[in-house]
Amino acid sequence: MNATQYALPLMIDFAVIVVLISGIWQFRAPRGARTGNLTAALALLSAFVLVLYRNGIVDTGVVVLTLMGGGTVGYAVARAVSMIQIPAMVAFQHGVGGVAAFLVSLVELTRNTHTLDRVSEISGLLGLTIGALTFSGSMVASAKLSNRMRQTQQTLPGHHLLLWWSIGALFFIGVSSFYITSGLVWVVYLIQILLSVLFGILFSIRIGGADMPVLISFLNATAGLAASFCGMVIGNQLLIAFGATVAASGSILTHVMCKAMNRNLFRVFFPETVKRVGTVGKNKSIAASPPTHAANHSDPEKINAQEPLTKAVSIIKDARTVIVVPGYGMALAKAQTEVSELANQLIAFGKTVRYAIHPVAGRMPGHMNVLLAEAGVDYEMLVEMEAINPEFQSTDLVLVVGACDVVNPAAIDVEGTPISGMPILITHEAKNVVCCNFDEKPGYSGVENPLYSNGNTILLTGDAKKTVQRLLDALAEKQSGEKAADKTDLQNTSDAVQALAQAKRIVIIPGYGMALAKAQFDVVELGKLLERKGVKVNYAIHPVAGRMPGHMNVLLAEADVDYENLIEMDEANPGFAETDVAMVVGACDVVNPSAIKQEGTPISGMPILMAHQAKKVIVCNLDKKPGYSGVENPLYDNENTIMLLGDAKLTTKKLIEPFQAEGGWT
Repeated sequence: MNATQYALPLMIDFAVIVVLISGIWQFRAPRGARTGNLTAALALLSAFVLVLYRNGIVDTGVVVLTLMGGGTVGYAVARAVSMIQIPAMVAFQHGVGGVAAFLVSLVELTRNTHTLDRVSEISGLLGLTIGALTFSGSMVASAKLSNRMRQTQQTLPGHHLLLWWSIGALFFIGVSSFYITSGLVWVVYLIQILLSVLFGILFSIRIGGADMPVLISFLNATAGLAASFCGMVIGNQLLIAFGATVAASGSILTHVMCKAMNRNLFRVFFPETVKRVGTVGKNKSIAASPPTHAANHSDPEKINAQEPLTKAVSIIKDARTVIVVPGYGMALAKAQTEVSELANQLIAFGKTVRYAIHPVAGRMPGHMNVLLAEAGVDYEMLVEMEAINPEFQSTDLVLVVGACDVVNPAAIDVEGTPISGMPILITHEAKNVVCCNFDEKPGYSGVENPLYSNGNTILLTGDAKKTVQRLLDALAEKQSGEKAADKTDLQNTSDAVQALAQAKRIVIIPGYGMALAKAQFDVVELGKLLERKGVKVNYAIHPVAGRMPGHMNVLLAEADVDYENLIEMDEANPGFAETDVAMVVGACDVVNPSAIKQEGTPISGMPILMAHQAKKVIVCNLDKKPGYSGVENPLYDNENTIMLLGDAKLTTKKLIEPFQAEGGWT
């Protein structure tokens, strides 16, 4: 019976711990985060009820008043705190956890000095010490993050010595407390608390700026550790387990943050005296030499020849792949909503958009993730540094919003700076970079950023929120300016629909542009709609269309095209003269008549699909620029050709709509 009575509480505690861990487990994916939060909250509520029950606290009035008081304050704070204040609030909450731990430890140590065993006494002392330093360190961190203190490093004369002296004093007073009589024990513990508070202030004031995520995650770990030691002194297994879980997760996060900065924790709190390089941009080895990492840079003279905003808008319009790099400046400017709107606009234009997240961007772990989630950004669009870095070289445009040190090539190129060796997002390797930063000044590290002077970079200075809004407005204006061209497109679309509706035989010619636009499903849908109206539809396949043998076959098979409808070039060419419409989707060189009529070009003599012989030709290409060969395509200017420019997927959808309408075309 006694064994059962002893085992039952342990089993209940274990069940609550399992519920907590299952809640944390669901944080692995964004979709499970909300459920995970509720699950973890249920575990904490269960633990709260168990503590009340086991300690005989059954006075309903006390419990209700306590819950109402805490709930009201929590609700008011949650309503009042904006996203920009979240890092400061997180730090403050760590401090509250620390003060709770050291107060409980103090009460237990002074109330049960003669009845506690040595393990409990040591645990209580550690809970007291760690809780107090967590409290003071967190308050300093919160003050820095809420701009009530300067965010830069603040050092006192002999700061290193003061830190070591504090550690020694804490150890000496802590050991002495085991041998002090009960009459003086209060004094000893108060001295220990004061020394701990002093130590917390000393180590936290010298940390700031880009190091703040490390401090926040470290204080998260110490708050959990203090709670765990507090649980040991009061004999509460749930508090021990919950605190240990928080301490472990905080420690792992601290390690991840340090690794992301290529630094160890000891050097964060006890930094080496390094020569701060504030004039890296003026250093001949950097500024005078061409960028060593940039790939496919635009001509600097062309960039300087145009107003930066106009040039930026032009590059944005031309880009097919875009990576957005958010930083702390975005948080300060509260620009996340505008950034999300711009990204959505680019997606609507048919561009591929992703967000590159540096682990220490912002002022707390996951700062950028939280801000972008608030702005409604799909979590699947966020990519971590290790995964995104290999993609920059093939990216058309990188849009940097309020980030500096985390994209500073000096971390790679220059030794002896505060960021030397720190992993960065290698944005300088992209084809074009648009920086929406407040100014050209260095980031928190004090190291000039040579990215700003790269030939492929356009710098748009000023408040990031206003700058991104200017980009949005300029894009909208450019769209309005293109409406006249849209009228021509509208007429061309109408002519194309009419030609398709009257055709008896149609040959569709897919190319690499169809693959890039992922338009195969829409192309096939259009083909099937036409077949239902009695039109004979075939797909003419050029052997080298795409980027691998059989590329077009694979894409069309994915879209469920009947293989019998695919015809090879030799079979297709004799029939083009009798074809009513040849519809070209994302193909250029493989239908370029210059290969036949012009000598001395890269494609001279290359067999092509004779689309130009068809009665009508509809070209659904992004633009009228030459293909990979660089040879202009006279097919575009043929009098029997209808040009539908833009993203092939969107263009094909426009052609589909009339045939989907009730009654269709006859």
